[in-house]
Amino acid sequence: MITKLTYNKEEKGFTLIELMIVVAIIGILAAIAIPQFASYRQRAFNSAAVSDLNTARLAEEAVYADYQQYGASAVSGTAGVTAGVPLVSTNGDIATGTAGEAAPVAISKNVTLQAVVDAIAGAKYATITAQHASGDKSYAAETDQSGTYQLTVAVGTAFAPVAATGGTGTATDLDAEAAGYTAM
Repeated sequence: MITKLTYNKEEKGFTLIELMIVVAIIGILAAIAIPQFASYRQRAFNSAAVSDLNTARLAEEAVYADYQQYGASAVSGTAGVTAGVPLVSTNGDIATGTAGEAAPVAISKNVTLQAVVDAIAGAKYATITAQHASGDKSYAAETDQSGTYQLTVAVGTAFAPVAATGGTGTATDLDAEAAGYTAM
């Protein structure tokens, strides 16, 4: 015997169409939100590099106020010295001079920072460069100029600090703009 199916108006639930519409709306929102989230992460990585650059700049000025010379550096987290003594030593200090005078500075995870001094001019000028490993910009600051400079790089690009050009020992030897950076 075949029974007739009846529809009871008291029954509650969602139709297949209603469920498909909800899934479509969630998909559209996800398509918008995921790229925005990636953009927010990129800006956060870049902000960490700028923050560390400014911290290092303040530490450099503190060392200069005490010893009348800036500190050169090794790339943070690596051994060896580019010129002078490490900007960021193994104990987390910014240092200059042969006696290793220092001021504390902290560097964020995955941020690489380096300072180069104009050794010919007696370490009276320095350029500091910072970049986050997952960031898409490299940043520079000069002790003889106000402001911060930026250079757009591809994500994952190897860190390349502004370096002395081997010129006459003037501040222009460490010029971020000459290295392709633009003012922010």
